Amino acid sequence: MIETTTFALGCFWDPDARFGILDGVLITQVGYCGGTHPAKPTYHSIGDYTESIQIEFDSSRISFHELLSCFNQWHVPNTVKTRSQYAAAVFYHNHEQYQQICQLNIENVRIELLKEFHLAEERHQKYNFKRTMMETDIFGCKEDWESKDKQMITKLNGFLAGYGTFEQFQEWEKRKELTWKQQQYIKDKLKQ
Repeated sequence: MIETTTFALGCFWDPDARFGILDGVLITQVGYCGGTHPAKPTYHSIGDYTESIQIEFDSSRISFHELLSCFNQWHVPNTVKTRSQYAAAVFYHNHEQYQQICQLNIENVRIELLKEFHLAEERHQKYNFKRTMMETDIFGCKEDWESKDKQMITKLNGFLAGYGTFEQFQEWEKRKELTWKQQQYIKDKLKQ
């Protein structure tokens, strides 16, 4: 069953890659949640919103509880000095998620019902992948990837950030759609 959850763990670029590489995570996207103004937040006009990551996942392969456990390991607890932009938060989508959050008893984290997810600007989506395209010509240009499926780009973003394992990359079926040079580049990233 396909489900969705939304977390905030500081700057959204790293969690986008970290969660995106997990088996069972299908698509990630970054955006803004939990604020009241402005009506349409942007990176340069974020107001009281929080940078967040929305995760679409297959609950037959990874559970909400497993994703929540990852969140609990990776987040930095909020303090009185934490700015709302980079706050740790869980934006639950339904009552079942809320119950699991309460059972885990995560401290110093904002917990609230997701009211609206505002998609961040395109330049923030799959940041590690886009940064790699600027650093090397091995992956070509953005237009070369526009027709690829979002699940492939989500995983690629995680591998290019250095997340995942060599074994996980070898088992990834979509790897076969990459050139030999692209595969070697990722293998080198995973060795670092």
